[in-house]
Amino acid sequence: MGTSATSLGTSSSGVPTFNGSSQYASQLQEVITNAVNAASEPITALQNEQTTLTNQSNEVSTMETDFNALQTAVQGIQNAIGGSSLSADVSDPSVVSASVSDGATPGSYSIQVNNIGSYSTTLTNTWTGTASGSPDTYVLSVGSQTYNIKPTDNSATSVASAINAQSDGAVQATVVNVGSNSSPDYRISLQSTALTSDTIDLTNNGSSTSAVQTAGAPAEYEINNSGNVVSSDSRTVDIATGVTLNLLSGSDGPVSIDVSQSTSALSDALSTFVSAYNTAQTEVLHQRGQNAGPLQASELVDQLQQVLSGLSTYSSLNGSTTVGSLSDLGITMNDDGSLSFDGGAALESAESSDPSAVSAFLGSATTGGFLESATKALTGVSDPTTGILATTQTDYQNEISSIGTQISNKQAQVSQLQTSLTNQMNSADALINSLEQQYTYLSDVLQSQQIDDEAYHGD
Repeated sequence: MGTSATSLGTSSSGVPTFNGSSQYASQLQEVITNAVNAASEPITALQNEQTTLTNQSNEVSTMETDFNALQTAVQGIQNAIGGSSLSADVSDPSVVSASVSDGATPGSYSIQVNNIGSYSTTLTNTWTGTASGSPDTYVLSVGSQTYNIKPTDNSATSVASAINAQSDGAVQATVVNVGSNSSPDYRISLQSTALTSDTIDLTNNGSSTSAVQTAGAPAEYEINNSGNVVSSDSRTVDIATGVTLNLLSGSDGPVSIDVSQSTSALSDALSTFVSAYNTAQTEVLHQRGQNAGPLQASELVDQLQQVLSGLSTYSSLNGSTTVGSLSDLGITMNDDGSLSFDGGAALESAESSDPSAVSAFLGSATTGGFLESATKALTGVSDPTTGILATTQTDYQNEISSIGTQISNKQAQVSQLQTSLTNQMNSADALINSLEQQYTYLSDVLQSQQIDDEAYHGD
């Protein structure tokens, strides 16, 4: 009597396959399938949850991009009202030139230059020192300040080089030929780097080498007809924070300097702000109402909307009746919550009539006004470590990772269950198949005996 065993195989996942051959094989396969499907239902639920969280995480990434752009736009406004967007107009450019930098504010100034000053100079006697032999002892004096000069040798070039390196920048030394090409007369020329009346002298072993000494003088000027004459050791002077003048010549009377805002730079910055605001506002609104986005009903959406509303409705109590809100600069709100900018007309009018009111309303990122309020609010949103978008993103990523671990663990459990059931059903199918074969054999034997008996009795 022969028997046949159930064929066993293995899938690519390592789980054995069921290849039943008995007449009950399909029912046994159904037992495995139903059990695996039931055990896999929690995995499907977790996968759906993971997909939802991934969509929410992706939406937060979009929000991060939009609000970072809005933060950059606010910084652009700050830059536009800084020194880079200011210009200075001088009534007499032959007397002074002007430049502006960070910290400057619009305003008018005047300067009367009494004297642009001069540098102290000294010309030595004909230089006779050479590169041979040990160097002498030199002492440079500028007024009451002295410097020990230690050249590598006594040549004019070596001594001048040592002076430049060892005098803390007090003087500039050069070697000059005051003779002709055929009869050269090399000397060392010394000039102070500051406008000063201090005389300059260079001694060699205690003896002065100076042939001609000329004392200089500090520059003198008066600001805004103050009556206070200022002395300066430099022709570059700061007359206000961020406002620097270069004295070029004396003047017969006051020269005016007008520092004004570049309206176009600020107008462009405000336009960029409105565009960035509208992009962020649109993305937030997409998370509400019918067909809402992945963040619908999220507290984050309410927090972001509050920040945007705070920006668009900001008002200032700076005491000015000219500029107290964004609308005074040409930025108005539409019915759908977006902003519109008039292209700079209102800004130009405000700058023309009361530039200080514009500056007071905008303020800066650290000293108050709209910019400080906006900077703080957007930092709370977009800070890469503590901002609400970053912390929310971290939470989503942690949840996605946790669910991924749960899915892996449950998939391992399902695989184990499937392996166990498959092995059991393969064993059961093999037993059933063996019994079926025995039944067939016995049936064949009995049928054969019955035929033999009928044949015997028939004879």
